[in-house]
Amino acid sequence: MSHTDSHLLARVLVTTILALGLLAQFATATEQDRKEKDLKILQTKINKLKLAIDSREDSKSRYTRQLKKIEISVADISRKIRVSKREIGAQQAELSMLRSSRKKYQQQLSQENEFLASQVYTAFTLGRQEKMKLLFSQKNPGELQRNLVYYQYFSNARADLISRVKHSIDNILVAEAGIKKVRLTLENSHRLLKTQKAGLDKDSAKRKSIIASLDKQLKKQGGHLTRLEDEAAQLQNLISSIQDILIETPLPELERKPFAKLKGQLAWPVKGEVKKLFGRHKPLSDLRWQGIMIYAPAGDHVKAISRGRIAFADWLRGLGNLIIIDHGNSYLSLYGHNESLFKSAGEWVESGDIISSIGSSGGQQKSGLYFEIRKKNQPQNPSSWCKAGNLFTS
Repeated sequence: MSHTDSHLLARVLVTTILALGLLAQFATATEQDRKEKDLKILQTKINKLKLAIDSREDSKSRYTRQLKKIEISVADISRKIRVSKREIGAQQAELSMLRSSRKKYQQQLSQENEFLASQVYTAFTLGRQEKMKLLFSQKNPGELQRNLVYYQYFSNARADLISRVKHSIDNILVAEAGIKKVRLTLENSHRLLKTQKAGLDKDSAKRKSIIASLDKQLKKQGGHLTRLEDEAAQLQNLISSIQDILIETPLPELERKPFAKLKGQLAWPVKGEVKKLFGRHKPLSDLRWQGIMIYAPAGDHVKAISRGRIAFADWLRGLGNLIIIDHGNSYLSLYGHNESLFKSAGEWVESGDIISSIGSSGGQQKSGLYFEIRKKNQPQNPSSWCKAGNLFTS
């Protein structure tokens, strides 16, 4: 092959590589655009579904509407309190770090002051003689030379030490200014947290009053059974609607073990007292429990049992603040009675991701999580899917 042909081949190869790189970038950008478009479509459909639910709720008891409003407010304040506590923790850590730095610089300054005092004393023992005096002294040349070397050494060392002392003082002043600034921020954060907690207490008291009024109304009208039936039908309709939406915008193929293969291996979404209600009759009705309750302290984190996409994250009568995760192949997991929801419809979650916090929304008296697993809208026994004693490590 001639030199010209080799050069031409090299140019062709470089051009091809560049073209392939551009095509790969274009394909990646196109795939990203498609995902964003699919997400927007999904969110639009879910928002329409939520509006349809809200319009149906408008015809229900005013106490139910009040309960929804107050529990959404409680969830919002609880979320803000969580953020405030996290910020306070970060500010306290920063304050601790600044104080440690100040202490380190103060120790350095103390040591440098001791060295400086020692050098001053050494200079004093040399006879407190200035350099010019040493030059014109009558000492013999050898001793004069030694004294000049010592003088220069200690003079340089003192200048260097004085510079370091100044630097340490500057560092202490910077640390002091930082401490003052962070302390002021921390004080403001604590005041904000106090205000938020007061608002939470006020809303919680109002919520308690609404629940009492709602229970009184149900007893007076004998509507307990009707309410249970309405709530069960509403959940059934919601899941049917969600699955219709998900069929139109299915999950992409995942290079992971399918959800069905995880049966018996899943971790429980929260640590607590598991009340195995699945399949049992609900009080005063022929309806059966389609999930289980896990009683746990309010505010504890709820975690996704497996990878999936948030299909629903909103308030629903009977279940309060509810999250539904689509795991693919018609499998869903449901998490109800949350205090606050930390994810939105369309978001992806991994196994163990924090999705919400334990609460008692939906008119519950005791904090806990209502947990279901469904396949094609058919309830599955969560105890068969989540391994006994299997909990997330963090």
